[in-house]
Amino acid sequence: MKQNSVYKLAKKVYLALIHFRCDMLRKPLIPQIENFFDILMGGGNCQSISDLSIISPNCFAGRIMQDLKLKYNSPTLGLYFMYPDYIEFLQNLRFYLTEAKIQFVEHSKYPLGDERRAKWSHWYPIGLLDGKVEIHFLHYHTEKEAAEKWYRRASRVNFENLFIIGMQQNFCTEKDIIDFDLLPYENKIMFSTIPIPLPSNEYMPEFGSTDNVGDPYRKAHLFYRHLISHFLK
Repeated sequence: MKQNSVYKLAKKVYLALIHFRCDMLRKPLIPQIENFFDILMGGGNCQSISDLSIISPNCFAGRIMQDLKLKYNSPTLGLYFMYPDYIEFLQNLRFYLTEAKIQFVEHSKYPLGDERRAKWSHWYPIGLLDGKVEIHFLHYHTEKEAAEKWYRRASRVNFENLFIIGMQQNFCTEKDIIDFDLLPYENKIMFSTIPIPLPSNEYMPEFGSTDNVGDPYRKAHLFYRHLISHFLK
């Protein structure tokens, strides 16, 4: 029991130090990110930024909105998609955000999904939009909480002021990267480990030796730098 308590305390301190370091690396870049979105999305119109909706396949949208103190005009916070589902979601975004209903399921259609949930710090809901698009509500504790926040935030999405983010994670293939580039969204970026010469693709050499980019929440400073440089090319 004593050893278990010492381990938990050590883990808590370790994670706190990691979060502190990540915050110190990220915070100097926040004014640059704010200015970037101001120019890209609003052309100096602050109201346009306040109405911005960021769609991402993981918690990165939440990281940006928290740093910029934006209202949660997107439901893609505290959750993640497997990539085949995310592409389907983006290809029919308006339908999935305005008409599709969530049906919660006992198991993921991906064995990895169940494995991850079993290892996570708490049980979390897994839902299907329209019986197709699987969502892992990673930071939620009940189906009721997940559904209420999804529908409320989905109703706020501004389809006229979207920024779409893709990431090479969770079974994302080279074809998915190409399909993402073909999506009809003006403002979009795909963070990848593959230097494909596509307008939306942003190669991240920091992760070039792997088949997926790293944690965008903890390593947001890297993604922020690439985000800015991508649109300055």
